[in-house]
Amino acid sequence: MTAATVATPREVRVFGPLTALLLVLAGVFSFSAYIVLSAYAPDLRGGDDGGPHALSRSAVGFAGLVQLLRADGVPVEINRDGPAKRDPSWGLLVLTPDTNTSPADLSALAKADGNTLIVLPKWNTIPDPRNNGWVQSVGLIDATQLNALLGKDLPLAVARRNDDAPTQLGGAQGPGSWVFPTGPIDHLQAFAGGGTPVLKASTGETVLASVGGVDIKVLSDPDLLNTHGIADAQTAASAVALIEALRVGNGPVVCDVSLNGYKHSPSLLKLAFEPPFLGATLCLAGAALLMALHAAYRFGAPQRATRALALGKRALAENTAGLIRMAKREPHMAAGYLDLNRNAVMKALGAGRLNAAEFDAYADKLGERIGAGGFSPLAREGPQVKDREGLVRFAQRLYQWRLEMTRERR
Repeated sequence: MTAATVATPREVRVFGPLTALLLVLAGVFSFSAYIVLSAYAPDLRGGDDGGPHALSRSAVGFAGLVQLLRADGVPVEINRDGPAKRDPSWGLLVLTPDTNTSPADLSALAKADGNTLIVLPKWNTIPDPRNNGWVQSVGLIDATQLNALLGKDLPLAVARRNDDAPTQLGGAQGPGSWVFPTGPIDHLQAFAGGGTPVLKASTGETVLASVGGVDIKVLSDPDLLNTHGIADAQTAASAVALIEALRVGNGPVVCDVSLNGYKHSPSLLKLAFEPPFLGATLCLAGAALLMALHAAYRFGAPQRATRALALGKRALAENTAGLIRMAKREPHMAAGYLDLNRNAVMKALGAGRLNAAEFDAYADKLGERIGAGGFSPLAREGPQVKDREGLVRFAQRLYQWRLEMTRERR
């Protein structure tokens, strides 16, 4: 018969080393991407909320005008930084405030140096439940709200017509070639007074006025530029022509959305990913990577886990030594160690019949003869040990004398 073999259970791994490494890398990448996107999430919002601004695709938004200008070769930029980012190279800054805009913020942005066009809001809207980003009209904004939005720094009075007849805009001053025919404009919104007229409707109402200087112009009716208005081909052509006429030089047309709640907001987390703090962030990431590598790969064999209370002779000896050390009784061990070595030498020399005094005399003579030294000096030194260091020196000399006497070294 052959002896039965016992099968040992094979080690089963849930994940292989490569799979585990890929999982860790995927987790690190996902966490890093989450942190970065969390920092810049407010700045990455699409802005398709149906509001009257350049990011909105709704009827009252101006995203259609932006696409129309770009298709015509006009450079268009979206500004989220407010007046702090005003660049003298801009050809035209377009501001599209709404009823929630602070008059002080509008005035501060309009007064910044540069060519500026302010487009007033006109319609009260609610979100369209059937189409995301679209809106439904619920009537006109009250004229008193618009006058309050303009404030004291932009003294203009708003008035409206009660029809939707087509109109034609013509230059009230400056170049006489400013003629912009439009399609039907529902309840044309115009200025009843204030400012210097720049464009007038064919019926005489001022629709574009300059305020506080030639660089700040206010357009009364947003239907001349928004998606609802440029759905008409004539109005679309006139909107592009009007923007190009107001644009200075070859600079870009910049549409501001900071007044509509899409302003870049500073944060401590965002500062960590921008110069000059980006270098410190990369250093911290590198240090974390090195720590992870150090934790993943050991240097040397791992130590075995031991019992909290060890067993065996060695543990008993170490515990006893610890008690003696805590009680500061080490110097009192000199006499016992002296007797222990005397008995060991007596046994090795076969002098067990001699008493202590006879052995000491015999050991002195033998030690002098073989060069090990006498025993009596050591016996006198033992009682004089007073501290731990003295005990160590005494024990070393006594142990060396014993080795010489018993020839244990040889």
